[in-house]
Amino acid sequence: MSDAKITVGIPTFNRAEWLREAIESVLAQTYTGFRLIVSDNASDDDTPDVVRSFGDERIDYVRSEHNIGSLGNMNRLVALADTEFLLLLPDDDILYPDHLGTTVNLLERVETLGLVHSAFDQIDEQSRVIGRIAPVVCHSPTTIERRDLALERLMVSTYGLCFTSAVYRTKAIVEAGGFREEAGPFCDRELWMRIALDWDFGYVARPLVGQRPHPASVTLQAAAEKGVESNERERFRLYSQMNFERRMDFLDRAELERQKMKRLRALANLQLLVDDANLGLPSKEVAVRLTDLMRAYPRIVLRRGLWRLIAAELGGRRAHSALRGLYARYQRPAERAPARS
Repeated sequence: MSDAKITVGIPTFNRAEWLREAIESVLAQTYTGFRLIVSDNASDDDTPDVVRSFGDERIDYVRSEHNIGSLGNMNRLVALADTEFLLLLPDDDILYPDHLGTTVNLLERVETLGLVHSAFDQIDEQSRVIGRIAPVVCHSPTTIERRDLALERLMVSTYGLCFTSAVYRTKAIVEAGGFREEAGPFCDRELWMRIALDWDFGYVARPLVGQRPHPASVTLQAAAEKGVESNERERFRLYSQMNFERRMDFLDRAELERQKMKRLRALANLQLLVDDANLGLPSKEVAVRLTDLMRAYPRIVLRRGLWRLIAAELGGRRAHSALRGLYARYQRPAERAPARS
C-alpha cells in the first residue's frame, strides 16, 4: 500500500493453525499504516487457504516453489520491504494491538534508532501467558540505549532482545547485511550486534508481543540436533556456547578500535565464565580463568557480573574482602584517593 510506513513480514512453513492467529494479531493493530507480506516457504499444509480466507488487500502472499531455508525466507522479506520500517513476525507468535503504534512512534521521534524492541510475554500453545521477560532493566516506560551500551549488553545478556518484538529501520537492517547463513541458529544476535555498530536501540518496558516456546522452535530444534533437547542443563550449556561463538565471530569481523575490542572480548568471556560457573565449573578453574581475564582486561573488576560471580564462589564476607582488594589493585590511578600528607 502506497501510504504504508511499515512492512510486517511473516516467514512461514507448515504452521497453518498458528499462522492464522499471527495474521489476526497484525490485522487487529490500532496502527493501520502497514502492509503485510506472508512469505510461504513451500508449505504443503493449508497455508494458502488460510491466507486467502482473510480477503484483506493489505496482505501480499508470496510462495517459494521449493524450500529456501528459514534464513533465506527471512532475507527475502528484508528484500521485499519497501517501507521505512520492518517487523519480522514468526508464524507461531503474536503481536499485541498497540505494538506497531508504539514502536513506529518511537522510531519516528528518534532518528538515531536502528531498531525498537520491548519486554515480552511467553505464551503456551493456547496463547495463555506463562511468563514475562524484560531484556532491559529500566525505570521509565521507554528508554534509548546508546549503541556502545547496546553492544556491551549484547555481550553479556541471556536474551539480548526478543526477535518477535523488534521493529527495524529498514535502512539499518539492509546496511547491516541481513541474516548470515553461516551464523546458524543464533544469527539474529549477530545481526543485532552489527546494527549496534552504527545505530542506537529503543526499548519499550511493557510487553508488546507474545512469544511461543515449543518443541519445534528454532532454539529447541538446535538443541535436538545436538541430542540435548530433553536435558535443560545441557541445553543451557549449548546455548551459552553458541552465544559465545556468535559474539566471537562478530568481534573477529568487526573493525573496532583496540581498547573497545578488548573490553567487548572481556565481557563476552566473563559471561561465558559466569555460565560455566552456574553449571558447576570447579572453583579452582573459575579462579584461574578469572585471573587470566583480569590480567587481559583489569577494568573488568568494575563489572557487576564479576562481583556476583565472586560472591557466589566465596560467600558474602569473603567476597566483600576480595572485592575491596581487587578494586584497590585494578582501579585507575585517577580514581584512587589522594595520599595523605
